[in-house]
Amino acid sequence: MMTGSSKAYDGRAIATLLILLMTFSMLPISNVSAEDTGDLFHLQAQDIQASFDNSTELTTITWRNIDSLDEPTALDDFYNARYELYRHTERIDQNNLQNASLVHTVDACDIQVYNVKYLCLGGVNGSHPGHSFSYLVDPGTNDSFYYGIITTIAAQDGSLTTYDSLISNESSIYHPVNETTTPVRTPYNLMASFDPTNSVTSLSWINYNDIFYVLPEYGPDAYQTRLWMSSQPITRNSAASLFGAMSPIAQLASGISSYDIQVPVDTDREVYYAVTYLLPNYFGPNQDYEDIRLLSNNALDAPLAEDNMPANPVTSTNSFFSSNSQTGSGTTTITWVDVANEDGESYAIFSSGQSFDNTTQFGANQIALVEEGVSQYEHQVPVGRLGTSHYCVVVIDSNGIFDEDIEPYSCSSVYEDAFYNWTAEPTNVIATFVGNSETVITWQDQLGAEGEKYHIWRSNYLVTGSQFVENVTMEYQGTVTDGIQQFTVQIPPEVDRTSFYFVTSEALYQHAEGPYHYTDLVQNWFGPVYEETVTPAAPRINSIDVDGEISIVEIEWLNDQQLDGETYSIWQHEGAPFGEDGDEVSVVSEENGWVLFDSDILDTGSIFTEFTFRKIYQIPNDVERNIWYAITVEDAYGNTNLEAFPGSGGNSLMVKEDTTPPTATYLLFDEDDDLYLNPSLVSGSYTIRLLINEYLYSSPTVDITTSSGGKITNEPRQMLMYADNLLDPTTGPEYYYTFDITNSVSAGLITIDVEMVDESFNQQQLSWTERSLDAQSPLLSIYSPSSSSDGSKYLAKETMSISAGATDDVQIELMQYKFTYNYGTGFSEVTSWQTPDNLQDVNQDGSAFIFSQDISAGNFDNGRHLLTVRAVDSAGNEVIDQVIFTVDYCFNNIDGTTNCQYVQSLEPPPEPIIVEPSYSDPPYAFVWISSGIAFISIILMLFVIRAGMKGPKKKSDDDYDDDDWMSEFIGTTQNVDMDALTNTAEPASTEQSKEVPDIEEEDDDPFSVNVVQRKARRTKSKSKPEPEEEKEEAFFGLDDEDFEDEEEEVEEKPKPRRKVGRRPAPKNAPRRRPTRRKKSED
Repeated sequence: MMTGSSKAYDGRAIATLLILLMTFSMLPISNVSAEDTGDLFHLQAQDIQASFDNSTELTTITWRNIDSLDEPTALDDFYNARYELYRHTERIDQNNLQNASLVHTVDACDIQVYNVKYLCLGGVNGSHPGHSFSYLVDPGTNDSFYYGIITTIAAQDGSLTTYDSLISNESSIYHPVNETTTPVRTPYNLMASFDPTNSVTSLSWINYNDIFYVLPEYGPDAYQTRLWMSSQPITRNSAASLFGAMSPIAQLASGISSYDIQVPVDTDREVYYAVTYLLPNYFGPNQDYEDIRLLSNNALDAPLAEDNMPANPVTSTNSFFSSNSQTGSGTTTITWVDVANEDGESYAIFSSGQSFDNTTQFGANQIALVEEGVSQYEHQVPVGRLGTSHYCVVVIDSNGIFDEDIEPYSCSSVYEDAFYNWTAEPTNVIATFVGNSETVITWQDQLGAEGEKYHIWRSNYLVTGSQFVENVTMEYQGTVTDGIQQFTVQIPPEVDRTSFYFVTSEALYQHAEGPYHYTDLVQNWFGPVYEETVTPAAPRINSIDVDGEISIVEIEWLNDQQLDGETYSIWQHEGAPFGEDGDEVSVVSEENGWVLFDSDILDTGSIFTEFTFRKIYQIPNDVERNIWYAITVEDAYGNTNLEAFPGSGGNSLMVKEDTTPPTATYLLFDEDDDLYLNPSLVSGSYTIRLLINEYLYSSPTVDITTSSGGKITNEPRQMLMYADNLLDPTTGPEYYYTFDITNSVSAGLITIDVEMVDESFNQQQLSWTERSLDAQSPLLSIYSPSSSSDGSKYLAKETMSISAGATDDVQIELMQYKFTYNYGTGFSEVTSWQTPDNLQDVNQDGSAFIFSQDISAGNFDNGRHLLTVRAVDSAGNEVIDQVIFTVDYCFNNIDGTTNCQYVQSLEPPPEPIIVEPSYSDPPYAFVWISSGIAFISIILMLFVIRAGMKGPKKKSDDDYDDDDWMSEFIGTTQNVDMDALTNTAEPASTEQSKEVPDIEEEDDDPFSVNVVQRKARRTKSKSKPEPEEEKEEAFFGLDDEDFEDEEEEVEEKPKPRRKVGRRPAPKNAPRRRPTRRKKSED
């Protein structure tokens, strides 16, 4: 429910609102326009604004024209006014305008667009959209700049009036624009050129690092050069869109400043090129940067023309020859039709002696170059020209481009004959069969030609020129150049024929290529010639005999009666020329491993009745080999038969040539058929097995004896075959013989004699003496250390020597020693056998050995030890010797005697000696003196105690006065009279003041604290009778009565006290305990 006061308030608010509305409605209605600043007649720029775009690096400045209708006549100068935009690092005003940079000028209003001056107004009253200019900030800029606009108005007479009021935030910005741009990071001065001849466009530039070395060239951040090509202009505005839609044509490593582009053939285009840098990780990891602003002249402003497309070829080419009988030469005329739709072209005429379709073909030579408009050319043919010539016409355009490939209709051929009064053939042709499957043809070269070639032909009959057909009537043999005048024909094998030979000439006849072949066959032939290349039959070997005793080999083979004047050769081969199975045919040659042994064994024909050849040759000494011999034959024409056929009836046999005696080794086995390696033999049964390196003519013999005359086999015995080893080519035969050695055979060095004769009758006698027959054990002696039974001993801190020797009738195989420590005790210890370090072979045959070795005696405990030495001969006989020695620790006594610990430990302990001293001996004397001193000390001690037990004397009055004076001086041991100090005590009578109460003695308390109290003089207490106490036993004859008497004496003689004035002690003085001694109850 609304109250009365709220209703009144709402009514007042509504009334106030109505009054305001009525007031606004009474205001006059005026035109709406933008607010202009400055003199309207100056047409000052209005509402200037400037902003910088980091992405485009452009600062855009905008402003508008005035929009006021207040001065209509001011609008008359719109078409004569121009705005000038300035840039400066300081706020632009009239004072520094001359230091600012003019960056742009623009008409205030274009009459062609706004033909009514009111349309030039820059607001709601006009149609002009305002002005805008984007200023490209220089690269590498990092500063703040101001922009300002002035107005210039041209008068009718051409004079200019400048208005430079430069009003802030209207025609001059008040706040600067921060402009920060990236430095140039691109190459400089891109250059491009096109070579139409090679169809190559060459690009070159200056690398940024050649001017300022700031870009990395190595590592992951090294810059990369990228080349771009486009058919559209590449500018700062278009680069982003163009590069985004294409890929670079090349991406090069850092440091490269040129690049060649191969332009495809038949290209006719205009293109733009640009070069940029790709900077990996420029702004951080994986943040690459490529400067595509194109600010360093790194893009072509004008397109590059790349035209390598040749003109269309000519047609209707013809040629004809006209001879000149007077000079012997002639003229060839070439005609053609010029190419239409081509300007500035030229025509090249090419010539060759053979057909060609390319200007680079060998033999095609350019003979003339004709300008456009001329459709023929007359060529003077040189003297000596003979044959068909080919001519082609090629069009070259104004850029020098032509098609190397020539169309057939651009060429023509014509026969030219300027070779008068000469024959185009060689002379004096001769053919001779010289054997070895060769026929030699010779001739003389023709006249009137240079660089000619000569072809050699063969036929079975004489062919005429009209019958000449290559490889039909004539067989081609070969070709040689001029100046050789000879050719060798290789006759096929196994032929027997008659031949005719021809030599024809092919010359260039004034052409570089395309010679003319003359085949009239007038005088260039020779024949018939007899040729025979039949292989003679191979010889047959009858026998090959080897006599190793006199080192000769005799070879015999059959003589071929069907041949005359043939020669034979003998070859050797030490391998397997006929294969693994020895049944293959081998071609005798050095390449196949054959070695020529003898040659030129000529059949002179003087002994037609003999049908064999026999040759004897000496075999080298110390040779043992299986060798093949082969016989080859060559007939009188040089035809040879080099095939070798092995075996009987063939021309090759293998023999063994052996001039080396056989060798052998032996093995000895015991009666258990075990290999016996011991060099000493004892009685028993043995088997000797002989291993021979080659096969023998007969079984070998063996004889075994001893050096003492013992006979084991009694005489040479023939050995038996153990194994022939025919299946093992690396091993010879084996023989064996079994023999027994009895106890009756005298011992000594064993000699084994073997006699052998091989298949070539080479004899060999072998002897082995490395074994012996052993009949006795070794003799062993220990020289050191000496036995303990001799009474000798070794000191523990010295070095002892052990030495021994052993001899044997055959050979000592082993000599060792060992120790038994603490011999004969319950804790003895035996070492292992040891071989002496310096064991010496006395006779150098193993029959006697000695050794001597130093050992520290400190290694042994004191006591007896055992040295054991053993010797074993080659037969296994062992002998052992021992010696017991003593090691002891000895030292010298003061009296010069020597004590040894181990020896003394063995002696029985001495019996004790009983000594009975008298009372006058030193021990008793010492006891008497000590007792006397003790007695005197007791007497003195009693005397001291007696003196100390006496009571102290009573102090005199003077003593007490001295104490009181000291107490007053200290001020801490007297009772303080607090009433006297504070004057609070009641007055007392004189008697009372003179009386001083006795102060009760207290027990001494070392930890008590002095209490401030009234000081009173200390007086002696009156003597009082004391109760009798029980008597105690006297102490050393002294009783308490003595002490009491002394005290009574002191009390009976009191001394008068000296009165001393006292001064009150301070309140804070500590109370000292009384120093009196408390009386005992006694």
